[in-house]
Amino acid sequence: MKHPVLRFLAVLACLSLLSPPWTSTATKPDQPNKPNFNGTWALDLRASTSLEPLLKEAGASIFEQKFAAWANLTATFHQTEDVLMVATRGPGFALDEILYLDGRREPSSLQLLGATSLNTRTVWSADAKQLVATHQIKTKQGKEGKLIVIRCLVDDGNTLMVTFTLRLNAEPDEVSARQIWHKQA
Repeated sequence: MKHPVLRFLAVLACLSLLSPPWTSTATKPDQPNKPNFNGTWALDLRASTSLEPLLKEAGASIFEQKFAAWANLTATFHQTEDVLMVATRGPGFALDEILYLDGRREPSSLQLLGATSLNTRTVWSADAKQLVATHQIKTKQGKEGKLIVIRCLVDDGNTLMVTFTLRLNAEPDEVSARQIWHKQA
């Protein structure tokens, strides 16, 4: 049972492929001055803000909006100098995403928070402390805009903070949400 909302949560929060070779790779990325997202992370629903307003704006169904409020997710990240792979899993949900870290615009058809990602561009912030993925999206209602996903590490690298901001072209306001993920031992 795959839902666009769940796919989005997994993609936005975790962006990586889950496969046995990943678990046997080194835990340090090939980028010593950039955050090391490698590892398995668990979503902390209590510390996170609700995704419901963002999901509603993106066109997700009421069921998807409510499901996102209680779905316990884990994400496995595998990071190299050029790529971040994220595999997000939960009850009845699986989402795999590959982000190219060189700033190129990659075509996509990924379902994210009830919308379709048309293309994605991922870059490091100027200070190299945040990873910023910008998805050009189209909602089920035909509205277009951007979904910006910012990932950064806090708490000495033990906590992953993921911020989502949705800006639709035809709307004056933007909608944001934040997820908190804790590194698993």
